[in-house]
Amino acid sequence: MTPTAQHAHRPNTESAPHQLNSSKEHPFVSEQSEGKPVAEWIVCLVVLSATAFAAFGHTGIGIAVLASCSAILGCLRLILQEKSPWKVRSVGFDSVMCIGLAIGLLVTYLSILWLF
Repeated sequence: MTPTAQHAHRPNTESAPHQLNSSKEHPFVSEQSEGKPVAEWIVCLVVLSATAFAAFGHTGIGIAVLASCSAILGCLRLILQEKSPWKVRSVGFDSVMCIGLAIGLLVTYLSILWLF
């Protein structure tokens, strides 16, 4: 088969990258509607500080920092909706996951403390 004939059998994705031409192609993904990089770097610094607290023996403080950051992000997403600096999926999904993570971290940490 000549190169021209091979090219004719390929699906055209240049004209409309958001449309799928076959079931094997990966869907078009845009990061323009996602959160702000500044917010992501702040969360990264919070996670690093929580890790440092835990590494130096202050596990409770590390868990509290992570849980409070997660709860704040969930509340921000609920209040600011589409203007929120922290976006992953839909408002409902982001809020439930963030607030659920905060509650789950605290409940897990406290239940482990109560075991011992």
